[in-house]
Amino acid sequence: MPIIRSIHNLGHSKAVTIPKSWLTNAEDQTGRKVIAIAMEVSDKITLQPIFEKENATRSKQTMG
Repeated sequence: MPIIRSIHNLGHSKAVTIPKSWLTNAEDQTGRKVIAIAMEVSDKITLQPIFEKENATRSKQTMG
């Protein structure tokens, strides 16, 4: 069953928001930070998280 999200006006554009928990869950599962979302548009719109490179994440963890 698909999850339905509302479309919001954002200036002269439209926006669809996703819950922060979806990003947090993806980050928890991979151990990497989501830095962007890839979107494929055809007869369906498909979203996929783009993660920081593993080396960048590790160096931030060792520095902080």
